[in-house]
Amino acid sequence: MGGIGDQIFQFSFANHLRNKINTEVILDISYYRNVLNYNKFKYRLKNLSKSENFRHGTHIFRFNYKYLSYLRILELFTVTKYIPIIYSLFFNFKIRNFIYEYWKTKKNYQIKDNSYYFGYWHKLKYVKPIKQSIQNNLLKPTLNKKKLKSFIKNKLNKKKVVSIHIRGGDFKILKSHNVLDSNYYNKAINFYLKKLKNPIFHIFTNDMPTARKILKDISKKNNFIFIKDLKLNDIEEFSLFSEYKYAIMANSTFSLMSSYLSYKRLLSIAPKVWLKGKKLDKEKKFKNLIFI
Repeated sequence: MGGIGDQIFQFSFANHLRNKINTEVILDISYYRNVLNYNKFKYRLKNLSKSENFRHGTHIFRFNYKYLSYLRILELFTVTKYIPIIYSLFFNFKIRNFIYEYWKTKKNYQIKDNSYYFGYWHKLKYVKPIKQSIQNNLLKPTLNKKKLKSFIKNKLNKKKVVSIHIRGGDFKILKSHNVLDSNYYNKAINFYLKKLKNPIFHIFTNDMPTARKILKDISKKNNFIFIKDLKLNDIEEFSLFSEYKYAIMANSTFSLMSSYLSYKRLLSIAPKVWLKGKKLDKEKKFKNLIFI
């Protein structure tokens, strides 16, 4: 579920599970056909799944996928012997355990087969073992597209180009998220203005009005190019973001994961406060990342 960054985290966790218990792991992509996918994200890991021999499932749950998360309330049951029977009513597969990432208690959090795992699994330790495969089977094929190769050759073969990611959209209404303000971007841009002589800034955003508002006062004295003008899809923007030597990240797995997977990144700037007063989890930090 979720966008490309989330997909890669979950895919990597699936790979971890498969290696840990030596059994087949099926990727449930029902979310992308459901109303819960209000951002209209597309599943972008088909080639990667094929290269790593993962099978997809879309009819694992007997009912509408949007009701799946309600199974987490079964943690409250004290008579656990009846839970597998309940699961047999909900799943088309033999599911004996439902593992929810955010359970307050971890009594059922053991890695077991015949289980359904529900969560985001945002830990880079799961991504690291297959990082090269993700680069080879997701980033490289996308970057080899003619329009991206041309842009990279003509616009990025310079030392002083900085990518900036501004994440708006649903971040403006989600209680668990927040849109980074102009204060953060102003500090990050000034950092690069001191480091690089006359840098050019390329803006990646899913919300042009919000991006323009944030950059309104800053843009008067800087050279900004909006990547939206290239009319790229999400995986193309994600892959392109990884090509920059310098970046200013948003508090989003889009720029976080793209930066981590980058072949070329020398420096990434991220906000000290990631989401709603919380710092970035240590499980998501990597080299050449500084916070302002």
